[in-house]
Amino acid sequence: MEFEKVLVSRVSTRKYNDKMPSDEDIQKILDAALLAPIVHLHKFHLSVVTSKEAMNLAEDAAAEIFGAPDALIKMPRPYLYNAPVWIILSGKIHDETEAPKAQAELMNVNLFWDVGTIIENMELQATALGLAHCGINTTVVAMRGRPDVRKALDIPDGFDALASVIIGYTDLKIMERKVKPELIPVSYVK
Repeated sequence: MEFEKVLVSRVSTRKYNDKMPSDEDIQKILDAALLAPIVHLHKFHLSVVTSKEAMNLAEDAAAEIFGAPDALIKMPRPYLYNAPVWIILSGKIHDETEAPKAQAELMNVNLFWDVGTIIENMELQATALGLAHCGINTTVVAMRGRPDVRKALDIPDGFDALASVIIGYTDLKIMERKVKPELIPVSYVK
């Protein structure tokens, strides 16, 4: 697929069928993550989850936060939209034990830039492969303070889940998107 076609076809999908992507396609998506511009000061880990049991545990944790009657932000299940593959990007947050506070904060700003490029690379590769995908944060947020969930999802000790993406197939018709200049104002400084 030509790159411009990938861009206009990339859309967050929230409805999946049961068809599992091939191991080869999953590996291509992981390779795309590794091709992102990553600053080598940062330590990352990718967990590829296909276990329904592990996904349900994460969904239960998310329901405690987003499904509670007094939830600030209410969201119904399923949080992973029944996708067959969930890829979690975890990383080590920098703190004062490895650098002065100001430097650690700057390193973390850069860390989150890396996170965005890694997730976007995976989403673009999934689109190029004809796979549906969606960046997911509800279940990532729900892992904080939940060592049982983190362990079930193979998040390394000392790492935090930072972002994730679900992958699979959908029966929905994916429509090409149009450029909407009103979404982000642009200014030119010449």
